Amino acid sequence: MFSLDQVGTVAQQLEGSLWSALKELAWPALVFGALATLTKGRGVFLWTRRRIGETRINLWLYFVDRVLTGPLMGIVLAALTGAISGLGLTLTGSDPWAALGFWATLATAILVGDFSDYWTHRLMHGRRLWPIHAVHHSDTEVNWLTQSRIHPINRLITQSCSICLLSVVGFPLWALAVGGFLRYCYSLLVHADVPWTFGLLGGIFVSPAMHRWHHARDVSGAGSNFGFVFAVFDRAFGTYYLPGPCGVALGVNEPLGRSAAAMLLHPFRKMLVPLMRAPASREG
Repeated sequence: MFSLDQVGTVAQQLEGSLWSALKELAWPALVFGALATLTKGRGVFLWTRRRIGETRINLWLYFVDRVLTGPLMGIVLAALTGAISGLGLTLTGSDPWAALGFWATLATAILVGDFSDYWTHRLMHGRRLWPIHAVHHSDTEVNWLTQSRIHPINRLITQSCSICLLSVVGFPLWALAVGGFLRYCYSLLVHADVPWTFGLLGGIFVSPAMHRWHHARDVSGAGSNFGFVFAVFDRAFGTYYLPGPCGVALGVNEPLGRSAAAMLLHPFRKMLVPLMRAPASREG
């Protein structure tokens, strides 16, 4: 049995994790709250009210991820990085990146990380992995906080692939950390509820309008735009779709439930129940 001291230590750790998660949420809330006010004016209040239900789910999933699953994933990802280094699987050492310099190394790390995310994202839209990724697409009121509506398994798959590729290429740890943080910040921007297409730059960088078409329901754009930072990958592999600002319905048609708990259980219901039914049908 646990002693009172052990319970108290766990409680303090959870409290610290919760406080850290609140602080991490504060700066994007201020930035994107100001952006919504500037772009929507007095309509921002109606816009906020309409999103209360979806926002509640996003916040629950955000805190579950930051407080519970995030630390566990950190351990797994650190183990992957250590295994790759220990087994000598890196293709380059640190010398080429040191010669390249800070900014060029960082830019390359972001590019390679986004390349990994592009292909992982395409795989998540496949039949087998879609029940996991559907959680992210279930938000009908996409905005910056939709970035937090992601199933832990989805995040583990995506980050594991990215970390493995970046580690094998031999990027230093600082490039993995800084590049990952900047890709996260950019992902918040492309989920923002603004009609920006970025004009000519929209052919190079993913814009909020471009990614919004990816979240569209029952239109051709929903099967496109898998990149998060660079639009060049979608252009190169034939998945680019940006006819202009997106004003169509968002979300998915399949029912996933209306709570964070239902979202977390959805992939298991969709993927495990058929496996359990198969033996029963053979016996029948």
